[in-house]
Formats: sequence, structure tokens, C-alpha cells
Amino acid sequence: MIHLGFLLHIYQPPNQLRRVLDRIVDECYSPLLDLINSKKHSKFTLNLNWSLTELLMKNGHNNIIDKMKQGLAERKLEITGTAAYHAILPLIPKDEQVRQIQLNYDHNREVLGDHYNPKGFFPPEMAFGHEIVDSIRDAGYKWAITDDQPFNCIHNEVPWNYIPEMDGLPVFLRSNLWSNKISMEKHGDGRKFSGWEVCEWLMNDMNNWWQGQDGYVIIAMDGETYGHHVPGYIEYFLGQFMEALEYYKDRITMVHITKLLKLYPRVKKEVPPGSWSTNADDFWSGNFFPLWKNRYNASHQLLWELVELAVDSVKRLQGNLDKSLNSCTFWWAAKNEQELSPITYTGIKMLIDIIKRSDPSRVDRALEIEEELYYIFKDKRHLGMLANDEVLIDSNW
Repeated sequence: MIHLGFLLHIYQPPNQLRRVLDRIVDECYSPLLDLINSKKHSKFTLNLNWSLTELLMKNGHNNIIDKMKQGLAERKLEITGTAAYHAILPLIPKDEQVRQIQLNYDHNREVLGDHYNPKGFFPPEMAFGHEIVDSIRDAGYKWAITDDQPFNCIHNEVPWNYIPEMDGLPVFLRSNLWSNKISMEKHGDGRKFSGWEVCEWLMNDMNNWWQGQDGYVIIAMDGETYGHHVPGYIEYFLGQFMEALEYYKDRITMVHITKLLKLYPRVKKEVPPGSWSTNADDFWSGNFFPLWKNRYNASHQLLWELVELAVDSVKRLQGNLDKSLNSCTFWWAAKNEQELSPITYTGIKMLIDIIKRSDPSRVDRALEIEEELYYIFKDKRHLGMLANDEVLIDSNW
């Protein structure tokens, strides 16, 4: 028996244009979910970033949320965890990894309810590395997934009857060959492969490879492939593929990827860094994430330098916010409303400075509040100022 895991990754960036989102909803998300929900034996694994959920809600596409809820409730879909805004996790600091993973879980759970209960984890772009294992495992996920090409480079094999386990985390490997055959390849005359063709090729190939033994294979790709990137592919490929699976159900069956944990043993193996866009040449040259941090791409180097500056700036801003929230700002305001303590004064200034730097649109209201506070504190003889984290008193005030 072939156990087939089929993962669909759907995502849009937070700054996606409304007209583009609307078109993708009409061409892909809506008919794709309708097909999945209509098939009795659907067992798809879905990756959904909060970035897309948020866009759908803001732009009035609650019907797509409802269709996902239906699929989850009827167990036609299982869902994975991921990073909220599709960050390339091995390339960002661990605290930001943890924050994006938790943010994705909390917000999607709030929208999708109790049926949002992910067991597996999809790192954006399947970008995997040892840097993210702890973040995934500590968040409670039972498995992760990446591409099989980097693994094949160092082990000279692709697992089909066992699951690689790295530092206690099972890591499934997506079939690069079959996933790309479906999403990218065509017949010589330009026609895309039909669902019936691919199902029959897949069964024959697996039977020859596994010599009739049971095994598993995982196909994964952008959900937008269906209907948006390839018009008509929902019916021509996926609809036919589901019909073929039903016809050959004694030889091949679709399962949620999580179920494979119960069907196949785990073997401790090193899973090397890479993504679903990392080829063998990239891997052997140490260029593990070529589309996002390519050592030969000057713009990438500059962009990551900008990221480092931004991350450092946010940390400094966060540090200032932490300091400004100290209880003494409020305690001294309670002690004597007729006297503006230097502690309260500097707390006000720190908060206004944070607002100026983080959201200038709110500065006017912040300055109004400052004026109102100064009016309350009629005696300003004890105004203070902050210099090098120390409160200084100017005797001339």
C-alpha cells in the first residue's frame, strides 16, 4: 500500500493588493476548498499562515474561513503550524522565531476555533536547519517537514519506510521529484499532466522502487498552483487525481501526514539545512537558502544588513518601553498631584519618544496628553530630564 501525504501551502504577503487577493480567492481558494470538502476520502494537510488569514478577514472573505473550518471539522483537512508572516526561520534570531510561531498559533486558533489544533509544523519555504529544531519542538509540535534534496545529498537515499528524526523531532521529507512534476512540468506539446496520468505513474514508480512493500510519499506545493498559477488545474489535475485514488484505493490511499507517525518507525538521522528551492549545486556550495540569502547576491547582503539594523533598533525600542513601564512613573504621580516628580517626568518623555519613533501618526494625541498632565501637575519646580539612563535635575526649572 502507498500511503500518500498531500500538503497544500497557501499564503499571501501582508502587503498583497486587494485586487490580487480577490482574484486568487475566486480562481483558487474557493473552488479548491469546495473540491476538497466535496470528496468523501479527502485527507489533505493544509499550511495556513496568519498573514493570509488576516488578509481574508480584513477583505471580507469570511466564506473562505468557513470552508476551512468545515474541512477541519469533517477531518478532510489537517492543519500545520508555521510562522505568522512567512519568515525564513533559520535566518532570523531565535526569539523572533518563537514569537512568530506563537503569534501564528494564537491568532489562527482564535479565528478557526477548537478545530485548529496543529500537530505538524511547516517552516516557510520548507527552509529547515538545526537553528529551528528547538523552537519547533518547544512549541509542542510533533513533526516538521522539509525537502528531500539536501537529505539525499548527504545520505544518498530518500526515506520511504522510515521517518528521519533529528534531536527528537521527526522530520518528513517532501518528494521534490513528484511535487515539481505536478506543479511545474508538462508534456512535450505543452499540455499539463492529468490527475489520472500522475496517479498511475506514481503507483508504477513506487511499486518498482519498493518491490511491492508498503511505503509513503509526500507531495507538497503551493495551493495557488491550482486555478491561479495553472488555470483549470483544480478540475483537470486534482479532481481527476481524487477520482483515480478512489479507483485504485486498494493500492494507494491518501492520509494526513500526522498519521504516518503511527505507521512508520523513526530513525535518528541528520537532516541537513535547505529548502524546497535548494538544489544539489546550491547545497554543495553551502548556499542553503539561495532565494533568500544568497552569498553571491549583493542585494541580499545589503537587505540582511538592513534587517540586522532593524532588529537591533527594535530591541533598543523594546528596552526603552520596558524601562518606561516601571511602577515609579505612576507611584510618584500618586504621591503628590501638585508636584511633577523627575521620575514621572522622565517616564512621560520616554513614552512620548517611543510613540514618536514607532507610530508618528499618534504623536499629536501623545503631545496633547503631555500638556494635560503638565496642567495637572501645577508645580513644575522639580522637573527632571534623562541623560545616560540617569535622572538629572535642572535647578533653573
